[in-house]
Amino acid sequence: MNKYSLKRKSWSLIKVLMLVTTLILLMTGCMYPKPDSSSGVIVTKEAMRNTQGAIEQYLTTTGVLPIHNSDSSVPKYEKFRVNFGKLIDDKYIDYIPNSAFESGGNFYYLVLNEEEEPIVKAQSILLTQQVIDLQSKVTDYITANGDIPAGMEAYEGIFYIDFDKLNIKKPTIKSVYTGNLSELLVSNKGNVYIDYASDIMQLLQKDSSLVVSDQLDLRELLIANSDYVPVKSTNYKLVNGDPVAFE
Repeated sequence: MNKYSLKRKSWSLIKVLMLVTTLILLMTGCMYPKPDSSSGVIVTKEAMRNTQGAIEQYLTTTGVLPIHNSDSSVPKYEKFRVNFGKLIDDKYIDYIPNSAFESGGNFYYLVLNEEEEPIVKAQSILLTQQVIDLQSKVTDYITANGDIPAGMEAYEGIFYIDFDKLNIKKPTIKSVYTGNLSELLVSNKGNVYIDYASDIMQLLQKDSSLVVSDQLDLRELLIANSDYVPVKSTNYKLVNGDPVAFE
């Protein structure tokens, strides 16, 4: 056997060993995924559970919540964002969820009921930004025309938006609760909202055991039965069996 043949056999053996090593590494990666293997576009139950546990431990230890400061002008369901920096620095969590804004995800993690029983919920950044962008266009329209770009009246003093008046295509607003498309509203005051009436109605129809009082803001039902807040919304009450928005 000549030297050339030996070199060829040696090189073939090396390639086989490299291939085997690669396969082992790939298999190891599949068996031991990243702690939070979800994408940034969904919020997992695991991420919510871990964050909830971390803020409870932090509160028990320090007596305060790990949240960013916020002023009174911030809407109720956008107000107190989880401060993941504090949770990471003090070892209450090992990693920030992929779905969180701080990790490049599409959601802010919020703390609600901060003075009683703090609970973690998620706010869609995409929906928030869509409404902010639309609010800017509606405000410009009001400034130029002295009136709101109103279509049909949806509720007393609240209307569906006439997008032809704005000369723009109707934005696609996908509900975080049902996955269905949501309507957009504008009030007499010029405020833009997402309409959550259909989401609330589906929840009521799905669970007949839900107790609804005249004083209850129906958005609380959405929060209690999901991981998300009804971002950019107004108040809702039950009138003759139907969810009705009011400002």
